[in-house]
Amino acid sequence: MSQALFYQPSFERLRERIEQAAPGLDIVLINEQGQITHAGKPVAAKDIQPEYFWIHSELFKSSLFRDYLGMIGSFPSARWLHTINTGLDKGPYLDLLRGGLTITNNHSQAIAIAEYVMAHVLSLFQDLPGYATRQREKDWVYRHFREIGNTRWLIIGFGHIGQEIARRAQVFGVHITAARRNLDDEGLADAVCSLDDMQPALQRSDVVVLACASNARTHDVVDAGFLANMKEGAVLVNIARGDLVVEEDLRAALDAGKPAHAILDVFREEPLPADSWFWDHPRVTLTPHCSNGGSGMRSRSDDLFIDNLHRISQGHALLHKVSEKDIV
Repeated sequence: MSQALFYQPSFERLRERIEQAAPGLDIVLINEQGQITHAGKPVAAKDIQPEYFWIHSELFKSSLFRDYLGMIGSFPSARWLHTINTGLDKGPYLDLLRGGLTITNNHSQAIAIAEYVMAHVLSLFQDLPGYATRQREKDWVYRHFREIGNTRWLIIGFGHIGQEIARRAQVFGVHITAARRNLDDEGLADAVCSLDDMQPALQRSDVVVLACASNARTHDVVDAGFLANMKEGAVLVNIARGDLVVEEDLRAALDAGKPAHAILDVFREEPLPADSWFWDHPRVTLTPHCSNGGSGMRSRSDDLFIDNLHRISQGHALLHKVSEKDIV
């Protein structure tokens, strides 16, 4: 019989579904205070042998998250971790993977993030805040706006998130270039290039979306040279990682008017300090790392975990297995 160590609030919320997905699974619980219980009785970590682990939103947002993550590597019995995270560049995931742990990650955020990107680009192109201002002022003035149709988008990183963005942008008649390691267009891009060969696409693109992982190749990819090659009037969108962007280079470029605007959900330092220049820059729209906060994200994430739990309990292949190349 396999044993799992789950965070109690997450387990209680999905108890019935977990028991149906993996009948007979031996459940050990850890509560908000870090107390471990088995069959309702306190136990020591040395007296359990958990194989399965699960990080969900309750645990991720709790003070126990780091302790739980640190515990996993201490159990020789550990076989599988399913995490709500999509990007695994932060934390000990690479060490756990290299230590032999199977990790599956979460792509349930992709739909929410894709809708966020479309909403913010549309709002910028049509100046929706401007309409609201004029409504309050009872100002009846005809206004032109910029159309998304027939614009060119460069999506850097074309995994689940990049592809969901492309699906939505396609409907608007956008020309899409995907920059990625694998040159497959997935039936969603008009052109594909590598990160090393994306300069021509960058120079032609009206919207540039950062949707890639943070790794040695992409760290600081948006620097002064990158920004200088952007098209006049172009928009930069970052829903990936803050360390993809050299922030002072971006500031200088925005001050110079190219790119024309930046839509930013992620930053090098989070929470963003109150004295950060980003807050007040007229060419910046910022949000507090919430592009994944869609109303359907939790249910999709729950479904994926339950599916994988059933799969591993039955000896079937897991969905969204992470490999070392996904992190480094």
